[in-house]
Amino acid sequence: MAGTRSNPDLPGQFILDTTIKNIPETWISERIGDWFLGSHPTLPVIRLFDENNRATGWLLGYAIDEHGRLLQDNDTLRVNGLIDGRESAEEEFTYRFGGRFLTVFAGTRWPRVYLDPCGSLSAVYYPHGKIIASTTNLIPYDNLTNDRIDLAGELGIPHTNAMYPLDLTPRYHIFRLLPNHYLDLSTWQSVRHWPIGPIQNTMGVEEAIKIISAVGRRNIAAVIKSTPTYLCLTGGEDSRMLLACARDVANRLELLTFSLADDEVTAVDIAIARQIGKRCHIPHSVLPPLEPKPEDMEEWMNRIGFSTGEVRGWQGYTMFRQANPVYARLYGVAGGLGRAYWSREYAMTDTVSPERLLDYCRAPYTREALEAARQWLDTVPFTNASPIMDLFMLEQRIGCWAGIWPYAYGDNPGFTLFPMCHREVITAMLSLPTGYRRSGSLMRDIIQQEWPELLEWPFNTPIGSLKITLPIRRLLRNLGRAFRNPDLAVEGIRNQFPRRS
Repeated sequence: MAGTRSNPDLPGQFILDTTIKNIPETWISERIGDWFLGSHPTLPVIRLFDENNRATGWLLGYAIDEHGRLLQDNDTLRVNGLIDGRESAEEEFTYRFGGRFLTVFAGTRWPRVYLDPCGSLSAVYYPHGKIIASTTNLIPYDNLTNDRIDLAGELGIPHTNAMYPLDLTPRYHIFRLLPNHYLDLSTWQSVRHWPIGPIQNTMGVEEAIKIISAVGRRNIAAVIKSTPTYLCLTGGEDSRMLLACARDVANRLELLTFSLADDEVTAVDIAIARQIGKRCHIPHSVLPPLEPKPEDMEEWMNRIGFSTGEVRGWQGYTMFRQANPVYARLYGVAGGLGRAYWSREYAMTDTVSPERLLDYCRAPYTREALEAARQWLDTVPFTNASPIMDLFMLEQRIGCWAGIWPYAYGDNPGFTLFPMCHREVITAMLSLPTGYRRSGSLMRDIIQQEWPELLEWPFNTPIGSLKITLPIRRLLRNLGRAFRNPDLAVEGIRNQFPRRS
């Protein structure tokens, strides 16, 4: 459970509070008005000023501007439109950027916190205590913030891939800020700011591909210019799309693939990535599997505040420590939005129930979980099932999962970033014709445009000797099970020899 040990070092994390007493002594702290910001020394802090050069807030994290520059720690930026009280100025400023970041507007008429478009630098908040932080571990316990023991037990974290649904966290009265929502620091209410109406399917495929590719190229190049970089390549479409967009700077990349012991998925990943690296003359590293150490798993979960399940993540944490901590790491997260990942099984007229949302989180139908799902559905500005599930993919799967686990990998000076995290990319993906998105063609079409040779390898399919060895490995595994429990193994063995029709 959260809070079972004293606060470990939490690289890349932050806390915003009305008192300085909760900020760790080794952190950097500064103040605007009534607000104290505490940040771990590894987290970049960019200071924001209005037109009269008054301090108005901070931009935290790894933001890339429209000119393709990764902002650096101690940079300063001017936010226009704040003096005349234009409410939209803060949102317009925030979504000029791509990358992994959030903005805090503390000295303005509209004090708010905005996440990046994917919520990939995630945040939780405690309204009663007037605290917002990266994880629940930074918020002190009181009589309102005890652990949600029953819900945690049902989810089975860390030994399952379950997720806390929507704004729920491992502790009572501490809530997660979702993507597309800002936190009003005057009322401590979370408010949806996007989308405010149905997302029109008016964008042509060619136009969308052009936008997505351009943003991807710009964001990848910005990181590579600033720091040594791993592109985490698997056998799937999303990471290969990133590599296609990195073609012009590929000579400065290193490909990285993870290996878990006796794991068929990573075996396929390694085989495909190795061949791509060799053919394209890009260095490729495979981290050999290491048995996870209990203390590493504990540190992994403490860094993320026990806030999501990710079995492969903590199992591979000991192994991942072999990677060079200086390197930035690029992941293809957000590509699933281009494939209508969770909405394919829904017709437009279907009804999305709170229970169905909880099923996707592998969460129980408790009163508080059902209420969180109902409240979220009430904020969605459309009724058609398919776009509702697309939005749920963005705000739950990405914001409440992919936005959390990067905190486990925050060793200085390396950092994690999703190059497709940009409002233009998300809008383009969700604006595509429904049929095209459901066809799953977007990633392949981007690859075809940017680096067509990368389509010579299949996706997530065994190649070479794995075509033979993987079925044999499965058969031997099922035979081993047969000795222990014959009934459970029969179906697995049959599947190795399917009947011909």
